[in-house]
Amino acid sequence: MAESLRFIFDLGIVFTIFGFIWGILQFVAKQLLGSSSKSSEVTTYILRITKYFLLVSVTAHSMMYFKNDGNFELYELNVFYMVLGSVVMGLYLLGKLQKRSMMAQLGNNPMFERLITKVDPKVERYLLAGSLLYFVFCLWNPVMVMNPVVLWFREAILSLQEAFLIGWIFYIAAFIFLINIIMRFVHLIQNLLAGKSPFDGPSVKGMNFGQGGGNPFGGGGGNPFAQREEPKSETYVDDEGFTDYEDVTEED
Repeated sequence: MAESLRFIFDLGIVFTIFGFIWGILQFVAKQLLGSSSKSSEVTTYILRITKYFLLVSVTAHSMMYFKNDGNFELYELNVFYMVLGSVVMGLYLLGKLQKRSMMAQLGNNPMFERLITKVDPKVERYLLAGSLLYFVFCLWNPVMVMNPVVLWFREAILSLQEAFLIGWIFYIAAFIFLINIIMRFVHLIQNLLAGKSPFDGPSVKGMNFGQGGGNPFGGGGGNPFAQREEPKSETYVDDEGFTDYEDVTEED
C-alpha cells in the first residue's frame, strides 16, 4: 500500500512540474499564433492534443525512472504498476474532461460566451480515450518515448524537482494531487455503483447567471428587493379596425 501511494505521489510530481513547464510554453505559443476568434478554437485543440501527447510520453518514460532510495533507477514495471499508472492517468484526464464540460456549460451563458472557448464534448471524450490508449501502448513499447523531446522534458522535470525551495512547492502540489486522485477514484466508484455515467462531474445548471432566478438585482426569483412589475394589458383589433381593451391584471 505504501509503495502504491509513493508511486502515485511520484506521478503527481511529474504531472505538476510538466504542467508548470507547459504553461510557460503554451503562453509563448499563444503569443506567436495570435488569439483571433476564428482561430482560437483550432489553436486550443492543437495545443491540447500536443499537451496530452507530450504528457503521456513523458509520464510513460518517467515511470521507468522514478526515484528509488535517493537515486533515479530503472523500474521493472510489472502489470500492477502499469494498471495503477493507467488508472491514475485516466482519472487525471477524466478530471480535465469534467472541468471542460463545466466550462462549456458556462460558455453557453451570454455573460461568459466571449471569455470561454467552446468545446465539443464528443471530441473531448475521443481525446481522453486516445490519450489513454496511447499511454498503455507506450508502457508496453518504451522505445516509443525514447526521443530528444521527451528526454528534454524529463531532464527539466528532474532539475526543477531537485531545485532549492521551488522543489518543495512541487512536493506539496504532488501531495494535493495524491489526495485529489484518491477522492476522484472514490467518486468514480460511487457513480458506477449508483448507475451514473463515469463522466458525470460538477454542474452549473442551477446557476442561472443573468436571468431572473439567479440575478440578485433582477426581478422575480423570490428576491425581496425586486421591483414589482406593472400591471400588463393587452389590446386586440377586430376585423373592422375597432380596438378592444382587456385588462389582464391578476386580482389579489
